[in-house]
Amino acid sequence: MIHKINEYPTLSPASFSSKPQSGKTMMIRSCRCFCWFQTYLILTLFCSFTQAADSWLQLKGDSQRSGNAPAISLQTPLSLAAAVPLTDGIYTSPVVSQGTVFVVDGAGVVFALNGQTGKVLWKYATKGGTGNCNNVASPAIIDNYLHVGTAAGYYYVFDLKTGAVIQELDCREPIFSAPVVNKGRVYFATLGAQVYAVEPAGEVVWTWDFVKEVVDFEGNRWSGADWLKHRKDRVTWKDHFVCSRDICLAGDSLVIPAGGRTVFLKDGGTAPELQVVGEIPKYAGAEFPATFGQSADAAGNVFVQWHRRDNAGRVEVMRLDS
Repeated sequence: MIHKINEYPTLSPASFSSKPQSGKTMMIRSCRCFCWFQTYLILTLFCSFTQAADSWLQLKGDSQRSGNAPAISLQTPLSLAAAVPLTDGIYTSPVVSQGTVFVVDGAGVVFALNGQTGKVLWKYATKGGTGNCNNVASPAIIDNYLHVGTAAGYYYVFDLKTGAVIQELDCREPIFSAPVVNKGRVYFATLGAQVYAVEPAGEVVWTWDFVKEVVDFEGNRWSGADWLKHRKDRVTWKDHFVCSRDICLAGDSLVIPAGGRTVFLKDGGTAPELQVVGEIPKYAGAEFPATFGQSADAAGNVFVQWHRRDNAGRVEVMRLDS
């Protein structure tokens, strides 16, 4: 059974506690970090093919989205090894396995490239037509499979070697969040905050819907008329539900940035278990804010970069204790 949000108190700047089905007390502690961010656009898809023998199986290298790779060293000086034309702009990060680089371009075309020569080993144009544009979800690798979510709402599992389509799921709404791999399963979320757990070959194990389970809305989430009928008034920030940023793992908890909140979900095997829904404390307003990004560390801290109103924001650090 998935608990509704009203069964969990909202997060305050102090500690947060609730009792999930197991009876064990869980707490989220929230502390505030003020940071300056300097953003660089780094085009590195094909600039270090000599390092392609190293595996880089998912976005930022691990399920925490830490980007921490202390065991990898680059030989300098770096220079351009190859330039491979794709079909559109590139808004995703590549993944690497056994000397092969896999990347998705903006039009949803998937490429497998030889890591030494840049030669195209195979490519596949995913479905979606004009709706398949500006793809931002990076792929992920598990076992001998490549997992790809598209802006057109299709989720693919490919054979790494041949490019054969092993599985195709029509999720019926865009996928902006890169798949995350953990303990033999792959997780991803749609823009409408529907979470999927799938096996390596793409079989769906379970799904979980933030809009139904937390927002408590059963209508068409993309229909203004349905929202108006449900709310009997105008829709407000309290009805915010989208998941437009990458999910991650903190320990065994799947962390989903949905609807301006931070959802901790546990994979119970055949079904998910909602652990807690964290909310950002009041600061420059009280609305559910937009999440720019999130990651976690080995200690279980989750770093949520967010903003509300006139770009006021900061980084919130949340921690789930059990």
